[in-house]
Amino acid sequence: MNKGKSASRTSGMWMTITLGAAAFLLVIAVVGGSEPVFQASIQALKLWWNIVFPALLPFLVLAEILIAFGWAQGLGVLLDPFMRRVFHLPGSAGWVLVTGMTAGFPAGAQAAASALQQGSLMPQDTHRLVSLSHFCNPMTILVVIGSGLLHQPDAGYLLLCTHWISGLLAAWLFTLKDRYVHSGSSYPVSGQQTAQGSVLIRAVHAAEEARNRDGRSFGRLLGDSVTRSVQTLMVTGGYIIIFAVMVQIVTMYLPFISTLAASGLLELYAGARNWSETPFIHSGALQLAALSALLAWSGISAQLQTLSTIKAVSSTWGPFIMSRLLHAVLAFGLTLILWKPVLAPVSILPAFGEVPGHQSGHDPSFDLWHGLLMLLQWQIMIFAGLILLFITMSRMFIKRTP
Repeated sequence: MNKGKSASRTSGMWMTITLGAAAFLLVIAVVGGSEPVFQASIQALKLWWNIVFPALLPFLVLAEILIAFGWAQGLGVLLDPFMRRVFHLPGSAGWVLVTGMTAGFPAGAQAAASALQQGSLMPQDTHRLVSLSHFCNPMTILVVIGSGLLHQPDAGYLLLCTHWISGLLAAWLFTLKDRYVHSGSSYPVSGQQTAQGSVLIRAVHAAEEARNRDGRSFGRLLGDSVTRSVQTLMVTGGYIIIFAVMVQIVTMYLPFISTLAASGLLELYAGARNWSETPFIHSGALQLAALSALLAWSGISAQLQTLSTIKAVSSTWGPFIMSRLLHAVLAFGLTLILWKPVLAPVSILPAFGEVPGHQSGHDPSFDLWHGLLMLLQWQIMIFAGLILLFITMSRMFIKRTP
């Protein structure tokens, strides 16, 4: 017992020393290359303010309000058969999945944390659900990467479809691997066993019960939702800036490390910009597949953002990393398979070559604030479409249940 405590103390001491030394070296590197590092941080700040903040804030606030009003529990009744049969999770996990697919990381993790706080999820399932709901924001894929960096909107739609399909497939494969863990069976069954005609009534009752349990007035709820969402986005901005600085330092002081490798490994947005600038002369499909894999991997920055959102839950980075790697492999292969039949007819190749005039800049000054209302409308449409799709699949599972 004493030996175990001593080993733990020694390990903790060495970890403290290592982190302290790394922080000290990082400070020296920042001071030594102050101008490039400053420019990298400015670019990251612009990216966060012009793209990430407006793309996430309205939907995060709206999701928090809807969860408090019981929509997650009501939707959970409708999605229960699909989520249990496919992912061995309760129906309320469907709300988290749809939120992650619509708003991107770390919105899925925040929705999972809210569901855990309300008692809709068990701690042992929260981390698995966070891996399942870890998707890139659709507007980032369609607007920033598809239209902005690649100058080909059709490529953005292909990237989004492969991103979603490969992510769900990766989560399903992990569920098969852990089939001996039937965590969904520990939740009360909420719909398959009764008549179909009562499903909507039970969903309304579940939402009403959840709203009564919450009990906050609308004014307080709105304030809490805005506060929590802005706090989450501040953390996200900090991660984006720090990792942009780290990419700059790594490429500046370790020239033998490829800029593509460093940016792709550490930070999604910097990686997407660098990979879109790299000419793959012989294969536009290969570049698109690499971008698809990069979106699935999402960068260590985004992974830490997500895991920090559920820091109250005991979790390990290992399984999360493995799910991201599997997602990346599947996304890469699926993009190569679908690229030719989907995009070859619309001539994707010019998107990876020279682009004329004002489109040739690879550092576009996107600003999603100007289209904030339209952006929210698109997110709501995507959200509603995904809900209808999953509800339809749940109805199919109910009909097959004897």
